[in-house]
Amino acid sequence: MTNHSSKNFIRNELRRKTEEFLSRGGEIKQHTAGETGEPLDKPRGRAVFVSGEPRKTRTYINDVVTALDNRKKKPAISKSTKPKKRPKKKIVYDDFGEPIREIWSDD
Repeated sequence: MTNHSSKNFIRNELRRKTEEFLSRGGEIKQHTAGETGEPLDKPRGRAVFVSGEPRKTRTYINDVVTALDNRKKKPAISKSTKPKKRPKKKIVYDDFGEPIREIWSDD
């Protein structure tokens, strides 16, 4: 069973068709790099893949990432806006575990 989509099959088929073309009198011309087949007396045509729309400006990814990182950061709390510690109520117990009084502590 032959696989018609294998690279070797395609390569051999291309070689066979090239030899057949040359045996019928066909000719292959060699061109140097950068040489074009377009006429020199006419201006070059536009590329097929270029649309008629103007080129869009691009957003640099570094600016976008920096903006996202800045949004994620929480603003630093300055010492003046830092909430002050509130005193806490503590209960003092006697030796038998009974509450005696309440005191306020800054701890």
